[in-house]
Amino acid sequence: MDIQDFGLIDNASVEFSPGLNVLTGETGAGKSIVIDALQMALGHRVSTDLIRTGREKARVTAIFEIGGLPDLIGLLSGLDIEPGEDGTLLLAREISKTGRNICRLNGQAVPLNQYREIGSCLVDSLSQHEQHSLLSPQYQLNLLDSFGGPGAAGLRKKIGQIYTSWRSVKERLLALQEGARERLRRLEMLRFQIEEIDRAKLSPEEDEILKREHSLLVNAEKVLSLAGECCSLLCGGDGPYHCVTELLSKARQSLLSLSRLDDSVKPLHDVVEDALYQMQDTGRQLSAYRDNIHSDPEQLKNVEERLFLIRDLKRKYSDSIAGVLEYRDQAAVEIEALENNEDSAAALEKDAARLEEEWLASARELSKTRRETARKLKEQVKAELASLEMGKADFLVSFEDKPGFSASGLEKIEYLISPNPGEPLKPLTRIASGGELARVILALRTILARLGGMPTLVFDEVDTGIGGRTLQSVAEKLSELAAGGQVICVTHAAVIAARADTHFHIAKEGDDSRTAIRIEPLGEERRVQELTRMLSGSEDGLASEYARQMLEDAGRL
Repeated sequence: MDIQDFGLIDNASVEFSPGLNVLTGETGAGKSIVIDALQMALGHRVSTDLIRTGREKARVTAIFEIGGLPDLIGLLSGLDIEPGEDGTLLLAREISKTGRNICRLNGQAVPLNQYREIGSCLVDSLSQHEQHSLLSPQYQLNLLDSFGGPGAAGLRKKIGQIYTSWRSVKERLLALQEGARERLRRLEMLRFQIEEIDRAKLSPEEDEILKREHSLLVNAEKVLSLAGECCSLLCGGDGPYHCVTELLSKARQSLLSLSRLDDSVKPLHDVVEDALYQMQDTGRQLSAYRDNIHSDPEQLKNVEERLFLIRDLKRKYSDSIAGVLEYRDQAAVEIEALENNEDSAAALEKDAARLEEEWLASARELSKTRRETARKLKEQVKAELASLEMGKADFLVSFEDKPGFSASGLEKIEYLISPNPGEPLKPLTRIASGGELARVILALRTILARLGGMPTLVFDEVDTGIGGRTLQSVAEKLSELAAGGQVICVTHAAVIAARADTHFHIAKEGDDSRTAIRIEPLGEERRVQELTRMLSGSEDGLASEYARQMLEDAGRL
């Protein structure tokens, strides 16, 4: 894992090995910052306050071997991302002070939610914050279903899908029921509007025709005068001018006589003759047009009323007659839909009832699976607690019926424990000892790890509040977990650190102006020194010998 400008880290590389990796150092040295950097690489929420002071962005990259994770490879395939040729996946994430978040999988940019989903398949983290999340009944229920295997997971997913569909149907049904009065008001309004439009008996482009007729009626006298004047100029009549047709007729006669003397002007004669015929025809049309023009106050009133009606309809419904007619058709479709709402409500009620039956059948099946899983889990947890010096503890998963429908099933559950004989079973939240809670959490994580599918486990100070033989048992349990995969553990306990396959020392260094974190993998002698410090706080000779003995014993184990 490469870390750049994160927290107090300028630039650091950490290569975790298979087996047990421990991080040790003085209190406040920055051990948890390394875990925070890993969390960032996996897509967890991270504050921009962790960007190195004086830098604009932080970047973390991590490489994972994923050859043995077919489900994860399937998820990547859905994102069109292929593992590297060596079966690895490179996660790279960069955050900036502006809030920008860049996530890449094998170099391909992906959204944060998809990136986080991939990261959640790679590492199971148990930080101090996440220990508290285990106290949540919902989290405990999720764990129980995980213990139940694919069968429980499939039923849980099915119940969630049915519940989502049922809730959608109920929301639509409620909207229909709450909108019944509004629906009636809407129906009345739409029916009135359709009746108003139908009563008008509109024709396409009728308004343009009426505007032309209105203009003629309003200007009838002027139109008659202009039309009469044109007729006189074209065809003759009262007036001081010769008419066009008379002049053209004389010109035609002259050109006819001229063409007999010189036939080259024959085309000119034909042109004038055509013009004469056109003017005569135009004159006749103008005369007929003039005869149809008349002043009619009653018709003018009717046209104006019709135009006002059309303008009113366009103001209400659209900018054109075509738009008004289209609105009318859309209103008719909406009326049909609203009138069919009663049928829709009945269909939705039927769907809701069907989904409720499906949900109940699946929820009962899941409840049966959960109770069987709880019995098995009880025995496994008690066995694990016995190996962690809590052999007399009792453990139970309590079930309580939950009214109504939910995405998680019929019941809510809670983990109960009695650490000592004679004490009543109590929720994990009421365990007084932090060491006892840590061991319960470790026991649950051990059982879950045996189910497979999670290559890396992270524990942040799981040894808090315990010591003596109990601490030795925790160290043995961590070694057991690490034997089948990879465990990363932040610890203050020498007995745990002695069992590490790879031991990292975290220390702060710098001067009054700048502080940085150094991450150093330790060789044998440096491990002895670090274990000595953890045991006695100094380079005590006896502590040093004991440290060497611890490493030798761990090596033999």
